[in-house]
Amino acid sequence: MRKKSGRIAAILLSVILCFCSPGKTPSEKLYANFDNDLDILISANDNFLEFVKQKQDSLTLRREFLKLRLLFKKTEAFSEYFTPSTVKLVNGAPLDEIEDEENAVFEPGGLQVIEELVYAAEPADQEELVRQVRKMQVNVKRIKSLWKDIRITDSHIFDAWRLEMYRMITLGISGFDTPASGNTLDEAGVVLASFSEFLDVYKAILPGYARLTSQTKAAADFLKKGKSFDDFDRAAFIKDYINPICREFHQNQKLAAIPFIRDYKLLNGEAVTLFDVDAFDAESLVSNPAFKSTADRVALGRKLFFDPRLSGDGKTSCGSCHQPELAYSDGLKTSKGFARDHVSRNAPTLAYAALQQALFYDLRSPSLEDQAADVIHNKDEMHGSLADIARLLGSDENYRQYFRKAFPKMDSIRAVYVQNALASFVRSLSPFNSAFDKYMRGDARALTDNQVKGFNLFMGKARCGTCHFMPLFNGTVPPDYQRTESEVLGVTVRADWEHPVLDPDAGRGAHNRFPQWKNSFKTSTIRNIAKTGPYMHNGAYASLSEVMDFYNQGGGAGLGLDVPNQTLAPDKLDLSEIEIGYVVDFMESLTDQ
Repeated sequence: MRKKSGRIAAILLSVILCFCSPGKTPSEKLYANFDNDLDILISANDNFLEFVKQKQDSLTLRREFLKLRLLFKKTEAFSEYFTPSTVKLVNGAPLDEIEDEENAVFEPGGLQVIEELVYAAEPADQEELVRQVRKMQVNVKRIKSLWKDIRITDSHIFDAWRLEMYRMITLGISGFDTPASGNTLDEAGVVLASFSEFLDVYKAILPGYARLTSQTKAAADFLKKGKSFDDFDRAAFIKDYINPICREFHQNQKLAAIPFIRDYKLLNGEAVTLFDVDAFDAESLVSNPAFKSTADRVALGRKLFFDPRLSGDGKTSCGSCHQPELAYSDGLKTSKGFARDHVSRNAPTLAYAALQQALFYDLRSPSLEDQAADVIHNKDEMHGSLADIARLLGSDENYRQYFRKAFPKMDSIRAVYVQNALASFVRSLSPFNSAFDKYMRGDARALTDNQVKGFNLFMGKARCGTCHFMPLFNGTVPPDYQRTESEVLGVTVRADWEHPVLDPDAGRGAHNRFPQWKNSFKTSTIRNIAKTGPYMHNGAYASLSEVMDFYNQGGGAGLGLDVPNQTLAPDKLDLSEIEIGYVVDFMESLTDQ
């Protein structure tokens, strides 16, 4: 009897403890939800593998593949945030991953590779498809395994969702990871539905919960009205729906007293939207805090920038090839360097140059300070000597005063201070005040109707936004902007599509001998592009219309040249002359005012 009473007491105690113990916190609920979503994705991947093994017809494979992608999108916010290295193998670009420091090349895998196989014109290579689906199976299970050891906080969760909203409007709706299926609208819908579920979990602590859910539903309803990938109004979606959600979300995080992640990356951890003036922080790329920019350093850098004494013959300044009225380019096909001979490459704009992870067309320089030294010492460009320049400036009382104000703790003028001052000046050249910026901040009249059409084409049918990533419009990859990419386009020596000749410049391949990087060049910003012609690394194309025509042809490979490593899709874009005109109109809206 006593034993029975003891058992009953134990059961009653456990029931009481169960009812009295506090419920799960929002972060614990989301942790469990994500774990369950991974299980569903793993199961779906297993089912898709069975379809592949059964050699189902193309329509069936495509239908089941799209289901699999949608389930991945449900996990994307956390997968990308907490397991970025592994998720590259689940939804990375279908290109070889090159680890330069390790001197290693890793083959691509995951959904984008599978999509290429499933949507190929010919029946899918069944053996390769099985192999790729199995690889993905391994990597999704690895995310599940890694998840067991990850501990998340409210701050991390909110940061992950902030980045996911940015990912959706930069990569998602541009078709970056769905080039063959074009299923971007449905995928964006899944992201918004998942965001709504996240809001429900935090309902009790979000003062503006009702407004946020209403905004999210309105955005989802707008997506459903989209007729197709090509016709979707991305400009309205971002300006009228996603940016307001981001503003409200930011305000609610503040009101809920959830700290922002301040990780000092290029993208400001407290950015309200991607289009705020202070959304990006060039100073985050300065490795030594002692060399952060100040107004005095910028002023000194500006003075040095236009001083020809920095060159070997005292006749060439940085400003000779980077003129302010041309958005810090020079208007020449290729620049005139030391001895007034033309160098081999076109002078790129220095505006927004600070917002990249590496410099020069071939990405050989890791910082603006290193870039300054490279140009000054280059015998074809300025043919100078930083050591000699430092001695020369040290004998100039006017410069000594500038340097004392800029570097109060210095004991003498040294080369490193010259480099840092020049770099500080370049870091100041990112105003973000174009008509496009004003439009995205809410001024609907800042862009013309044709420019809005051009933006929608740029981010859609024309595929420009899959390499020139918004809002920097360079090759620095969103949503965390931690990597700057180069591309192989098959650029020709002139705008002659009937008799194309591949430009011989090896680009990145001249410094890094990977065959994948032969003829590879940094994706430069198109901000202020109306002022920076002629275009491409060799200045081969005189107008933006010629540039667009080149892309419309599918680059060098599309023109029939042998460019086996071309990263630009060789398919024709089928843009009409009117559509090309709209895209050019949009690009002109990126001119700073």
